[in-house]
Amino acid sequence: MRWFRPALIIFLFAVSARADEGWKGLLTTAIERAAAQNPSIAEMESRIEAARHRIGQSTALPDPDIEVGIQDIPLSSFSLRQDDFTMEKVTARQRIPAAGKRATQKKVAEADLASASAMHVDHVVRIAAEVADTFFGVADLDARIEVLEGSRERLKRVGASATERYRVGKGAQADVLRSSLEVTAVEERLLGLRGDRRILAARLNALQALSPATPIERIAIPETDPSVPAATQLLREAQVKSPAVAAAEAQIQMAQEQLTLARLERRPDFTAMAYYAHRVDFEDLAGASVALNLPFFQPRRLREKQAEKEAELSGARANLEMVKNEIRRGVEGAYSDLDRSIEQARLYRGSILPQAETNANAAREAYTVGQIDFLTYVRAALDQDAYEAEYAMRRAAAWRALAALQMASGLPLIPGTPVAGEIHVQN
Repeated sequence: MRWFRPALIIFLFAVSARADEGWKGLLTTAIERAAAQNPSIAEMESRIEAARHRIGQSTALPDPDIEVGIQDIPLSSFSLRQDDFTMEKVTARQRIPAAGKRATQKKVAEADLASASAMHVDHVVRIAAEVADTFFGVADLDARIEVLEGSRERLKRVGASATERYRVGKGAQADVLRSSLEVTAVEERLLGLRGDRRILAARLNALQALSPATPIERIAIPETDPSVPAATQLLREAQVKSPAVAAAEAQIQMAQEQLTLARLERRPDFTAMAYYAHRVDFEDLAGASVALNLPFFQPRRLREKQAEKEAELSGARANLEMVKNEIRRGVEGAYSDLDRSIEQARLYRGSILPQAETNANAAREAYTVGQIDFLTYVRAALDQDAYEAEYAMRRAAAWRALAALQMASGLPLIPGTPVAGEIHVQN
């Protein structure tokens, strides 16, 4: 029998691996479906497409003007032949922005596109984290429902035993009533948990753009604990790689280019004009001219506009620091929740559950031989079930903390989360 223990270990490891692959496959499918079908994703992609088209517009010249008219008609006769000043005239005008303005407008549009693209990546990561949080919330409820269903069946068997003992005169009627009451109480808690599951299942379906009534199969909580980098390393990566930081930096770049554009307002724009005039009985005429505006004659407007863009730049820089502070706060809080949930789950797994199981077994044996009363036995069995439910909650809480950590950091920590290069953007 020396081979039995290693074989058992290998078998349990294989079962655990298959279970892990099961929840990973379900979660990956849910995240992929949400990324492909969630309407908010399509809305963000349309925004990016609109921003991309603004780049092409930014370097185009302003629309030219065409003017058609009749000039210098004598009021006495309204004749086109009487006076040599009378002419049919076509005039064309084209405004040409000052040097540097169109190039700066293009940089503004490119920064806007970079900001929208980074916000899209952050949005997809958050959607994936939301799906994962709801997914593990359903898994938590499924585990607790399973515990309560087992508890109900066990209480029914205990009730049948108490009824039989009472029938033969070895038990009390109060034991029968107590067992019936406990079964009813468990059924009431089951109704509550199943209602909570329907709510979370509807939310999970909504994130995937599915009908709220779409059935969701039972989800098992992963047997393994979440694995993430050390807190300092994760925070450092989040400060550098988070799409929220990239979006804030793009906003700074856009504000800088808008400030440059405000300063370029001091340069005059040119307007080129040419005309052709047709005269009926006289020689035709043509001409050309160049005009320029004089923005420096409105210094107050220029100063106010430049001050406006400087204030927006200061606000964008402050927003970057605020984003980094929010990342730091969110990462530290989620990491604390993750550590706490993992430690609590390990405590339940290594100490509390074995003790509760030993206590329940001892109580059952003691009740069988009449050493303890029925109420003590039932309390020991219910305590074991309560600890098992708490253990399931701690395990699920660890994975939900990982989802919160992904949402705070902007990094793809959840299995199945698309990375930046895999996120689909319409062309």
